[in-house]
Amino acid sequence: MTTLLDWRLACAPLAILATIATAEAQGKGDAAACSALQNLTLDRFDLKVESAAHVTEGTPHCLLSGSIENREGVGGKPYAIGFAMALPDEWTGRLLFQGGGGLNGLVRPPLGAAAAGERPALERGFAVIANDSGHRGENNFDPSFKEDQIAVLNFSHASVEKVTLLAKDIAAAYYDQPAARSYFAGCSTGGREGMTAAQRYPELFDGIIAGAPAMRTDRSNLSLAWKAVEMNRIAPKGDDGKPDRSRAFSDADRQVVLDGILKACDGLDGAEDGMIFDTQACNFDPAELVCKAGGPNACITAEQAEVVKATFAPLTDTTGRERYVAFPPDTGINVNDDEAIPGLLRFDSPRNRQARNLATEFDVEKEIDALAADPHQQLINSDYWTDLGSYAGRGGKLIFFHGMSDPWFSANDTIDYFARMDAATGKKTPTGEWARLYLVPGMAHCRGGPGALDQFDLLSALVDWVEEGKAPAAVTATGAAFPGRSRPLCPYPSHAQYAGSGDMEKAESFSCK
Repeated sequence: MTTLLDWRLACAPLAILATIATAEAQGKGDAAACSALQNLTLDRFDLKVESAAHVTEGTPHCLLSGSIENREGVGGKPYAIGFAMALPDEWTGRLLFQGGGGLNGLVRPPLGAAAAGERPALERGFAVIANDSGHRGENNFDPSFKEDQIAVLNFSHASVEKVTLLAKDIAAAYYDQPAARSYFAGCSTGGREGMTAAQRYPELFDGIIAGAPAMRTDRSNLSLAWKAVEMNRIAPKGDDGKPDRSRAFSDADRQVVLDGILKACDGLDGAEDGMIFDTQACNFDPAELVCKAGGPNACITAEQAEVVKATFAPLTDTTGRERYVAFPPDTGINVNDDEAIPGLLRFDSPRNRQARNLATEFDVEKEIDALAADPHQQLINSDYWTDLGSYAGRGGKLIFFHGMSDPWFSANDTIDYFARMDAATGKKTPTGEWARLYLVPGMAHCRGGPGALDQFDLLSALVDWVEEGKAPAAVTATGAAFPGRSRPLCPYPSHAQYAGSGDMEKAESFSCK
């Protein structure tokens, strides 16, 4: 029977074996072993090592950068799967795949910070790998790779398996022992990749964190375009004769809407604190904010109320069939700064002014037909596969999280998928034994938001679940939006409810209802 050492002898040059084996016989690494990785070869990958540098700042680790699957693609363009892997000197035997973002196309520092609170995975002794999913882009929203079939397949799903196997091979070679546990954590595109892993590669990971998954960007983008058109319809004309969305709502108008949402929903969890936790009971009707004779001055017009209604409404076709879910009313609707994704009522912001240009008509049937004609997106979407029986059956754990103020992908879409997954898989393995969903009030896309507590540690909860069988309950959240405040994030469908007494700034004064 071939041992790991036998495998290493076959895969690595003899000149570096003594250095590596001595440094890592007990799951450790050092500068000499790291430098020796410059000459590492692997049987099943055409590995090209770009650099192997030992980093002493922070958590001492070996930072390995390189590529696999180097090839010439469509039009003679070079393609490869670029990666960076951090191998800590003191290794716990855990491996973490760091999910990507946008359309990928770049390699981010392999830290493993998603949903890890204040201690990224690398700091905890995880070996962490990040990759570009098989193409390089001008930025992380460059779609030019879609001209190449293999690049699309890699972005869709294939790079997840390839890079995970690569990471396992590198870790086994470097530490002279295999990874004991394999984890995944990512948000947005990374969240979709996590879903893809559970759906298509159920044996790759022991535990997965999928945040705000971009599971069907074609539909979410279409919904946002429709909302922009609705705002265009009431926007006054600018000097160029076209709708000027910046004049559709004033700052005061948007504040009226936010105040109305808080009045309707903030206190449902027992605490009027600028955060909405009982999202299922939240029933906000913008028609109640319309100006009335003798009423308060803080009000909006009937036309504006209709736009607000459309902003939160599901996108439907002419038969009334829902084509994308509703967005939940939440506190991040008015966000507009250079660092953040604009809120749902800020389609006038510079980052959103190109959203469906300045059209005032929207042919939903024509738009849906155009989506159906795009074969790439149908391959990339991850919303349709709900039977995860093999992943759950072998003991895999899956944790979703989603910000309720996410203006790109509605948290309701993740809630809907979770329900459909429960129906398809739960009868085989009860969902409570292997999956959780955490909703984060006030949080925008993956992080941030003026009313968000966006620092929480789901990674520890996942590790405890996988390795010790401790099913996660409430997870404490904090954030810069409310210094000194903490709240429990409760597993859906429960929510944090104020006990009626105790310090309202402390998580221990709340329970999961």
